Amino acid sequence: MKYDPDLSPKSPEEQQESSKQEETSLGITQNMAGMLIYILGWVSGIAFLLFEKENKFVRFHTMQSIVIFVPLTIISFIAGFVPFIGGFISAVCSIAGVLIWLFMMYQAFNGRQYKFPIAGDYAETQLVNIGTK
Repeated sequence: MKYDPDLSPKSPEEQQESSKQEETSLGITQNMAGMLIYILGWVSGIAFLLFEKENKFVRFHTMQSIVIFVPLTIISFIAGFVPFIGGFISAVCSIAGVLIWLFMMYQAFNGRQYKFPIAGDYAETQLVNIGTK
């Protein structure tokens, strides 16, 4: 019997590397799609949700992007109208949004299906509700 290296168990790093190379129905690798989902916050999340119907990794990140960035956008907008402390709240939301945005793009590009606390679970629930997962 001939040894076939493809049948040997893969390390987590090798599994992650091979999962990065999977293509989406849009014709790009899933890790690139994952990063692009976060590039415009919830706007690109909605776009990918509408166009990517197959890849579960991409669908998860689209929903998570929407679940995280829509509330941040709304809170930041409304806080701008609150006298005195509204500007501070809006600034904190903006800084938090940028940090979350960078972190989630990094995670998605590296092929990790990182579940952000609370939002990740809610995103998975919503995907099940719309019949995706």
